Order: sequence, then structure tokens, then C-alpha cells
Amino acid sequence: MNRFFLLAGALAALPPAASASDGAQLLALVNAWRAAPAACQGRARPAMPPLAPVALLSRVALRPGSILLAELDQAGYDPERADALQVAGPTDARQAFEILRENYCTTLSSTRYRDIGASRNGTEWTIVLASAMPNALLLLPGQEQAGQEVLAATNAARAVPRDCGGMAMPAAPPVRWNAQLAAAALAHSQDMAQQGYFGHTSKQGNEVTQRVAAAGYAWRNVAENIARGQTSAQEAVAGWLSSPGHCRSLMDARMSEMGAAYSIRSNKRSTAYWTQVFAAPR
Repeated sequence: MNRFFLLAGALAALPPAASASDGAQLLALVNAWRAAPAACQGRARPAMPPLAPVALLSRVALRPGSILLAELDQAGYDPERADALQVAGPTDARQAFEILRENYCTTLSSTRYRDIGASRNGTEWTIVLASAMPNALLLLPGQEQAGQEVLAATNAARAVPRDCGGMAMPAAPPVRWNAQLAAAALAHSQDMAQQGYFGHTSKQGNEVTQRVAAAGYAWRNVAENIARGQTSAQEAVAGWLSSPGHCRSLMDARMSEMGAAYSIRSNKRSTAYWTQVFAAPR
């Protein structure tokens, strides 16, 4: 999540003293400005579609403390496509909008966002912009097909040399599908989705090496890629290729077998958690 502010802080719950009507006025000013052609950073921009008001986003303010990523995730928002803007000092919505527009017109004009919330707490004004994650339940194929699509996209990527974050990786032989590695991948995806975390280490402290061993695979080399929010195998593989560490794992010629799976976390729009496991047997 990106955060832009003229008063430093992090996301926290909005106190009851905040004025919802002032927030609504600020939101209306943003949408009115987007509705007509305007200048932004010295360049003309066309009219933009309005942003949809969302009460959840209007209940977020910038405060020292934790970021409400969990709340956004549960509501179906992608933390990577959410921004927060804040200004302190203005006494009315028009003044707050003019300061925010002058400093953050590019963000306020962005097509990355679909929803908006706005609020006031004293002289502090907050705007939160976000886009919901696509509904994975409506878009993803079955588990077996998705796994084979990951395999095909991976082998297509391995067939040509790549630059992985400044490291030249030569073309690598194709990897074979392995059901035990797929089982290890599914177990981790299910654990992440059920427990609501995203990482290579489980909440019980287990790593990929332990998951692969638990699936009955005797490994010599092993690596793991994870992703969240993608609604196709091709999108997941493209994301891994754009991340240097994941790209290097995917292009590692030492790996000869692969398994992959996803699991869906049931939040407002359903989010897919992907795991790809590479290995070479002993």
C-alpha cells in the first residue's frame, strides 16, 4: 500500500468525533474535479470516471500505529492498489481539496482506483483510494487445469534467457509435474488462505523444506514461489518473473520437477493464494 500525506502517519480506525458530512463534501469535490478535463502537473488530462464511495474507506484515518491491511483484505481490497492521502490544517472541505489536488493530482486522477473514502477529524482530512481484488471464484479454472497452466507458462519462461533483477539467467530445461510437490504447494496455499497470512514461513514456523518432506518427497534442491490476488496461472507466473528472487527460482536449472496450486480465501470478493514448489530429487 502506498501512503501519501502532508501529515505523517499510518492507517487506523477513525474516532467517532470525525465528521461524515465533511468527508462526503470532500469526496464530492474529488469526483466533480475528475468529471471534467483539468490540468495536472502542467499537463491536460481528460475527464475521468467517478470513484465509488465506500463507507469502509471513509472509516479509515491516518494515525501513528498499525495499518489496517487486514481490514482492507477482508473487505476484498488489494493492499497493493490502495493509497491514503492526508492534509492537516484546512477548516473546510474546499480548502482541503485544493491542497490535496495541488500536491497529489496524479494520484487523484489515477485509473488504478475504483473506490474512495473521505473523512475529517478536526483539522485533519483523509482520502483513501482503493481497488477491489478480482473475484477469483468467478475467474479461476479447476485446480488440475490451473496447475498445468502454471507448468506450461513456467516452461515457456524457462525456454529463453532472462534478466532476473540484474542477474543473467540462461535458458533452463523444462520441469516435470510432480504430484507430491503439488500436494506441498496446495497445503501451503490452503494454510495461507485459511489463516490469512502471506509468507513462506507458516504461523507454525514451517518452511518449504518441511512441507516438501511431509508430502513424501526426498529432495536435493528445493525452492518456493508464492503469490496472492492473481486470477490466472499466466498472471501468477508473470508476477513471479517480475520479482527478482522469484524469477531466479523459476529459472534455476538445478530444478527438474514442479508442483503448483492455489487456494481461495473467502472474503468479500474471494482472493487466491498461489504456491509453486520446485525441487530436484535425491
